Amino acid sequence: MTDNQLLLQEGDIIELVEGHVVYANIPAHFAYSNKKGCYDLVNHEARISGELAYLAGRYVVHNTAFTGGGGPAHDSFPNGHCVYCERITDGNKVRFYQSGCFTAMIKDIKPVGRAVRKWVDLSGADLSDQQVESREVGGPKRAPPSMYPWRDG
Repeated sequence: MTDNQLLLQEGDIIELVEGHVVYANIPAHFAYSNKKGCYDLVNHEARISGELAYLAGRYVVHNTAFTGGGGPAHDSFPNGHCVYCERITDGNKVRFYQSGCFTAMIKDIKPVGRAVRKWVDLSGADLSDQQVESREVGGPKRAPPSMYPWRDG
């Protein structure tokens, strides 16, 4: 990681393309040579290409964490900046690292937009500029934050 590299943040919109490597839920058939014909989903490293090209697309970063390191004291490796993403169109989730020693690394990736979370009440009125109260018994009933639609902004 270079000094001028910016780490992704929650709310960034990114474009994953062929050649990127991520951790995703993929059919075991593509993850393990001894599981041919098995299409149960397993969380595994996946290079976006060929049969796994369906993983390409726009994703919203919904969380980041400095995590993943470990190992015994004589062979330890450091934590890295882990980016958790959700695809805008169908909710498919992937993760990758921007730093550290991991197989799913995308070091040089820049946001293509910024997601906006919008609060609405059950009638559809926009509550973005109002203070939202908790859903306690007898209190006002408001919908949780809408995860969609994401807007570039």
